[in-house]
Amino acid sequence: MTAPTGAGKTALVRELDSSRFEIISFDSRQIYKELSIGTAAPSSEDCEKIPHHLVSFLSPSESIDAAKFVTKAEEALDDILSRGKIPVLTAGTGFYLNAFLYGMFPVPKISEEIKVKVESLSMEERIQELQKLDPKALQKIFPNDNYRYGRALEVNWMGTLWSELKVEEGSGALISKNLNILGAFFLDLDRKELYERIDSRARKMIESGMAEEAKRVSDKYGEDCPGLQSLGYNFALENIKGTSNLETFFGNLSQSHRNYAKRQITWFRKQKILEPIHPIEAYKKIKNING
Repeated sequence: MTAPTGAGKTALVRELDSSRFEIISFDSRQIYKELSIGTAAPSSEDCEKIPHHLVSFLSPSESIDAAKFVTKAEEALDDILSRGKIPVLTAGTGFYLNAFLYGMFPVPKISEEIKVKVESLSMEERIQELQKLDPKALQKIFPNDNYRYGRALEVNWMGTLWSELKVEEGSGALISKNLNILGAFFLDLDRKELYERIDSRARKMIESGMAEEAKRVSDKYGEDCPGLQSLGYNFALENIKGTSNLETFFGNLSQSHRNYAKRQITWFRKQKILEPIHPIEAYKKIKNING
């Protein structure tokens, strides 16, 4: 099940029967510890109601690549299936889900010199370089995925067009794990309803202490740590430093999430496997699955 930010997938899955289902989360930001407010990660209460895998397991000072993430997802899948449960895959980061289901690109070994060179570039600079070297890559990368922009640029600077890499057939879990997909949904809300939900969640994030959360992590790991590259934390840091007021913080946070949701929707609608559906109908279909 995929959904744009704010569509309510966490609220939906927490109501599923935990004696039958467990959740594997494919979200590139909810992976971080200590950043639960600004990433809208499932709460401890959510996880007590129904187990969530691949949530809040990584330090904000660390990064994880898709290959390592897929390995962890495969381990979670095997664990769930070994106990006779039905895994529900939830995704905000479509690239991770696709890599898990269909397989990884066979990327060349990257030299340390190129890694350092790419690491020194901002997201905007990475996009500019890709636009010159491999513009088709930008059409395939999930919007605002700074890590993926960097990986694509590394591959291009090693002399291989990232956009022309082909996934090795049969390398994903769909075939290697012989998965039977019992439902593939994209939570498709009316745009007005989605934006109202995003606004409400942005207010809740601010009221719950997102700015204070950002400061704690910044003081501990540095303002440039990977975890604080998550959507909206730049506005939280501006607010806690006193360079923006609450009204500006809310406006910027809400708009950034709206923009991100638009890009997610565009991406998910291109995935032919996904059925657009309202969350209420998706819940009914999932809870009635027999596995």
